[in-house]
Amino acid sequence: MPNEHATGTADGIGQRDHSVTSEYWILGPPGTGKTTEISRQIRRAAEMHGPASVLVTSFSRAAAAELADCDLPIGPDRLGTLHSHCFHALGTPLIVEAHVPEWNRSNPHWRITSVKSLARLDGEDALEDDIIGDDCAGDSLLRELNRLRGLMVDREFWPAKIREFEREWARYKCERGLLDFCDLIEVCLREVDVAPHRPEVLFADEAQDLNVMQVKLFRKWGNHARYSVLALDDDQTIFSFIGAAPEAILNADIPDDHKIVLRQSHRVPVAVHQVANELIHRVTRREEKVYFPRAAAGQLHRLSTGTYKSPEYFILSSALKHLEHGKSVMFLASCSYMLRSLIQVLRKNAIPFHNPYRKANGLWNPLRMGRSTASRRIISLLVAHPEYGRGQRVWTHADLRLLTEWLRPEDVLQPGAKTLLQAGSSNAPVSAERLVEIFQADVLASLLSAVAGDWRALLHWWGRKVAPEFRNRIRFPMDVATKRGPHSLIEDPQVIVGTIHSVKGGQADVVYLFPDLSRAGDANYRVAGPPRDSVIRVFYVGATRARETLYICGRQTAWSVAI
Repeated sequence: MPNEHATGTADGIGQRDHSVTSEYWILGPPGTGKTTEISRQIRRAAEMHGPASVLVTSFSRAAAAELADCDLPIGPDRLGTLHSHCFHALGTPLIVEAHVPEWNRSNPHWRITSVKSLARLDGEDALEDDIIGDDCAGDSLLRELNRLRGLMVDREFWPAKIREFEREWARYKCERGLLDFCDLIEVCLREVDVAPHRPEVLFADEAQDLNVMQVKLFRKWGNHARYSVLALDDDQTIFSFIGAAPEAILNADIPDDHKIVLRQSHRVPVAVHQVANELIHRVTRREEKVYFPRAAAGQLHRLSTGTYKSPEYFILSSALKHLEHGKSVMFLASCSYMLRSLIQVLRKNAIPFHNPYRKANGLWNPLRMGRSTASRRIISLLVAHPEYGRGQRVWTHADLRLLTEWLRPEDVLQPGAKTLLQAGSSNAPVSAERLVEIFQADVLASLLSAVAGDWRALLHWWGRKVAPEFRNRIRFPMDVATKRGPHSLIEDPQVIVGTIHSVKGGQADVVYLFPDLSRAGDANYRVAGPPRDSVIRVFYVGATRARETLYICGRQTAWSVAI
């Protein structure tokens, strides 16, 4: 049934009756252009009230960065995560998560992973794909403590172990005058009545991912503004494990003409829309909203062969065909460990892949072009070959430093070669005389012979001389370059690999979705109400990443969602 209650229009935002509330919702189902609409509303507010009168906040740095790319007419200090705004409102206090060495020495049984300065000063400080694997013992306790605090659960209902941890954690912070990430929100809720810069208009993007405390703070600040706007889709709330709670927003009394539904998806085709719509209607509590698929029919396939542990069949039988036709392909799972076999198959077949939404995850981005990655070193090697193609040039000292750094020096370099390379200007071309000073005579002869031959000969020359400890790191980039050409290391891969949580906001022409759950996910799925709803929403988000074709893969175990 259409949502006949949401009667607001986007151009009426800020101009309706505010006797009940001055809060507005922009409800944006998948692919309906929520970012475009909120950007338009920000420009409109800036035009009406002045650029200095607008403050924009978001759940994550990624969402803030996406808005920043929209060329908004507001200063950079008016756009950021809610944590970041609180951090500046409180005078940039020292953050305990960046100062834990002493804590770890005093509490070795509760060690905590130190964050890099303020790099994680946002709502994404505990995303699922980042928390499986190398946790310190205290990390899971701190996450659960922050979740309970964010949900504003009374302390008497906390597990005893969390209360014990919190006592020591609070004492450590107090003695050193430190705040943790959750304190930023809590202190502002308690002590800061008006948002930074005293805005006339307040916006929150990706608001469905805010927890109870964050929503309460936003509304407190919104009460002191002319009006406030929450851009959200409660159906895409997938961070419940860190406290995101759509009920915190949906429980408010919002007049129907303050709710604006974006009704046309520019991504989801008919076939995918149908299965996703059926799935999301299993959720027990949601804001009903109708949106329309794009005109394309799309395709839905249910695979009987191929699970997350045996993905080679469908990769070779169907995914490669999509890639050959120039389509982008996305492989999604609910947990990162379910992607291991898939990654092995991609590596075995020299198929480039990445995750542009989690560039710091090396497992998902083995071809990343960092300053000293294997891919960068291979490009520095091959760029001087006559057959390299566009961008071909002579070696520079920077190139030689990179391509020689992983070689066995005793077998390759002249005495003092590294000193000469460091002394040379990075961008200065390397002369023939300098090559004589760098490489041993027989090595130089074989190098020049390789340069005179096929570029693959040069690549294999280098690979044979790489020190043993680096050979695993170069194997996949070398295989990709050999099979697909050097420029395949520079171009964005057609294949995206990641958890559903990691690609929220992303899309691909073709999506392969594994329906499996972890043990904890299955436990939630078996409990009717909010626990099961949270699992269903994750797979709804996964399914609606598909722009043309959706494959529902075979299930590996009984721990899975019926889609």
